[in-house]
Amino acid sequence: MSKFKLDNRTLTLLSAQVNLSETFNHTLRSTPQRVALPFRLKVERNQTDSTFTVELSSERHTLTLPHGKKTHLKLADFIEEIANGPIDPTAELLPQLHAERQYGVFSTQQREQVFGLVCLGGFLDLDLGFELPIRLAVHRTRTRTGVTVVMSIGVKSPRTKCFTVCGTDTEMYGEVCESITHLAALATPAAHAA
Repeated sequence: MSKFKLDNRTLTLLSAQVNLSETFNHTLRSTPQRVALPFRLKVERNQTDSTFTVELSSERHTLTLPHGKKTHLKLADFIEEIANGPIDPTAELLPQLHAERQYGVFSTQQREQVFGLVCLGGFLDLDLGFELPIRLAVHRTRTRTGVTVVMSIGVKSPRTKCFTVCGTDTEMYGEVCESITHLAALATPAAHAA
């Protein structure tokens, strides 16, 4: 069974379009076959809320949402639910809703793992909520107390950082954590960045 999803470009467009009164044409794509499913979105903006009408094939669905920061993400969840059918709450693996996704969450356990890498060297895949993990490799320098760090996220056109930092383990750990946070901010889809 193919699941239709809105891509990041469409999510970015929706974030602007929820503030307009207009009719827009978009496309949902399925994974992995990449089948296209066109739909039309009509937005009617009022002072306190907006009414969205989604026309998909011969179906017409309407949703009214109050103005808010995550309105476009709630609309995206609504559109995907129309295309894929309602979510089965008894399923083992429930899909994560756009409005509930968090990117760049750097937990305490992950910070401890990074500190261990700074002290000993090695590599680690950090799952910060993105589709792909941040890959982190740390090499301890022998000539003086320091580390060389290479980190990246992505496959086709990855975002990469490489640097060498010297100092105490705590100072180097702080620099590595700051760089991970910056890379996570760069990798956060524009539609979710706030």
